[in-house]
Amino acid sequence: MRRWLSQRSNSRGVSELSDFDVFLLHLLVYRNRQLRGIDLAFALSIDDMHLISYSLKKLTRLGFTSSAKIGKEVFYTALEKGKEHYQDFLKDRKKYLEPAMKFISLDHDLSSLSTVLRALSGAYEQAARSAASVRGQ
Repeated sequence: MRRWLSQRSNSRGVSELSDFDVFLLHLLVYRNRQLRGIDLAFALSIDDMHLISYSLKKLTRLGFTSSAKIGKEVFYTALEKGKEHYQDFLKDRKKYLEPAMKFISLDHDLSSLSTVLRALSGAYEQAARSAASVRGQ
């Protein structure tokens, strides 16, 4: 997935974006509202706010997002350039990735499979939190 995100961006002439930058941008576009860095970190289960802040500042500098300070909080919104990047991604996914996924999953319903994978991911995340709290971390 990481390679797909970064190579897809690089092929579109945006060589400065890492896979993490693309992932944050797409999450902002998908949510379609102003979000704080902490909201994005929570949604992605990322503890290191420095990664989020650096990526959001880069996206803003490149014109993919805008930032607005409301009170003490900074909110980020995807701009038209970011939305176009996301729409191009969806088109490429439909053209290149979905045919391969259909071939792989002839006997499986992809939406059911994605639901199972989200549930498994959530179970692992909860187990990691439980283990950390027992150890006092």
